[in-house]
Amino acid sequence: MKRFSGFNLIGEAFRSHQGWPEHWPDKAPKASYDAIIVGAGGHGLGAAYYLAKKYGITNVAVIEKGWLGGGNTGRNTTIIRSNYLYDESAHLYDHAVKLWDGLSQELNYNIMYSKRGVLMLAHNVHDVQSF
Repeated sequence: MKRFSGFNLIGEAFRSHQGWPEHWPDKAPKASYDAIIVGAGGHGLGAAYYLAKKYGITNVAVIEKGWLGGGNTGRNTTIIRSNYLYDESAHLYDHAVKLWDGLSQELNYNIMYSKRGVLMLAHNVHDVQSF
């Protein structure tokens, strides 16, 4: 597989981008699949990825009415955060954030993941309790 890099991008620009491999060469649906995932947003694509990575299940159809990575994933910048309201959810969210850390390198694709902070200001006691 050809790796995506700045050097490859520049080199392919001089060749009218004819040297890139086709990523989905077989476009026709198969007669059957081991799994079918409805929705190709962040959750659907993540489920398909981990089925292949963790369990070796690669005969998967991901069905989407729009575009891949659409929905909240592509439209609203997908906020991945730790929610510390409950101890149980804090561990789950922390694990999810760790999964994103090296994903660009693992996929050989810029997922545009960037760690950011959020500052929330409370103006009264009710806001503090809500936050």
